[in-house]
Amino acid sequence: MKIEQSPLAELKPHPRNYRAHPIEQIEHLRQSLLEHDVYRNVVIARDGTVLAGHGIVEAARSLKMTTIPCVRLDLDPGEPRALKLLAADNSLSQLSQDDDRAFTTLLTEIRESDEAGLLGTGYDNAMLAALLLATRTPDEIPRHDNAGEWLGMPDNGTQKKSICQVYFATAADREAFGKLVGQDVSGTYIWFPPRPIGQEKHDVRNVKIC
Repeated sequence: MKIEQSPLAELKPHPRNYRAHPIEQIEHLRQSLLEHDVYRNVVIARDGTVLAGHGIVEAARSLKMTTIPCVRLDLDPGEPRALKLLAADNSLSQLSQDDDRAFTTLLTEIRESDEAGLLGTGYDNAMLAALLLATRTPDEIPRHDNAGEWLGMPDNGTQKKSICQVYFATAADREAFGKLVGQDVSGTYIWFPPRPIGQEKHDVRNVKIC
């Protein structure tokens, strides 16, 4: 496969791409581009339709980049091989398994040593605190609010919180969950049961939606 520098103005999103890229993700991708440039090539069909890398293309456009490294395949965007590549790029990573404890340690080191903190990793302080609570023993964190103190987050004296992460295989599953709990799940976090806007400041929020 040959890598080419493709003008961003000539690239177009696949009409059947089912994965959205919210502003929170684009901010992380922008930081990644600023620090590391493009380290994974975008894949496009012969007419410039994006098959893999929609999010990085959006982030590159927001940074006013003019070109991006691409692998152009001799495929029409609607043929089966192209659609399979689109699905694989979005979904194959779901089959991987992470050592969350090791990942938490890695994120902690990044947060403490990098000027940009966790921006660019796909995680933020609240998400890291949730991972900390899930991967450390009671002896390591005897009280839930220690997670906030460990991250340098303000302690507002609220009661202990139960936290869970909810992952969905498809956007339809995510929407069904939102209807089930009666909440808008388009953002990164929600409270369940619902809480008035503003009360969640400085809190480790209850549910992370992925």
